[in-house]
Amino acid sequence: MDIAKAAQAGDLTMEKDGLRLFLEERANQMLMNTTIDFNEAQGFVLSGMQPSSCGSSCSC
Repeated sequence: MDIAKAAQAGDLTMEKDGLRLFLEERANQMLMNTTIDFNEAQGFVLSGMQPSSCGSSCSC
């Protein structure tokens, strides 16, 4: 994950409430049905994320 000002070739761009998010196709598939929220104490919090099919040693 990184902060970007613009999408890279092949990225999916999503925008909601002024927040623009650029996702690689692989990340988009992994985050399907995931809720991303922001908490002042914790930062970004992801809930509902599906378990990765690549195992715990993967750097997905």
